[in-house]
Amino acid sequence: MVVLAVFKASKPGGGATLKWFGAAQQRGTVLVLTSIQAAICTAWLVSSSPTPHKNMKYHNDKIVYECVVGSTVGFAVLLGYIGLLATLSFLLAFLARNLPDNFNEAKLITFSMLIFCAVWVAFVPAYVSSPGKYADAVEVFAILASSFGLLVALFGPKCYIILLRPERNTKKAIIGRGTNKT
Repeated sequence: MVVLAVFKASKPGGGATLKWFGAAQQRGTVLVLTSIQAAICTAWLVSSSPTPHKNMKYHNDKIVYECVVGSTVGFAVLLGYIGLLATLSFLLAFLARNLPDNFNEAKLITFSMLIFCAVWVAFVPAYVSSPGKYADAVEVFAILASSFGLLVALFGPKCYIILLRPERNTKKAIIGRGTNKT
């Protein structure tokens, strides 16, 4: 967001937007957004927290303990807030995709957020339709898949350059006067 504001400020008449993106504003934004999520989690846990439930519906000879989410509204609000933050990150990265290549991580962030959003959009119907103990496996798989997608999309290109194309990992190459892109 700051890099996007800096490049917007370099255009005529864009200097006024830069004053909103100092270090204090960045820390404040992170603190406020984290506090909102903590408040949602606290309200959900205080009002009706998840509890264990004996489920004999699927297996007559076995009792399966499963976690009941408590308040479905609280669970939906929490997932909705996380989705809102992911969508906001995706939109900001999408807006910054046309910055010069030397300053542009936005393409990697855009693709990683697209993977993140796709995994969690697929998670909701899979979680709702999964019975008993399989719902936990679906949730763990969604967490692992989104984390792996984020890591590969963000750090895969960097590892490729560091490990397989070390000639592009020099100051001259980064500035643009070194080796040409192939």
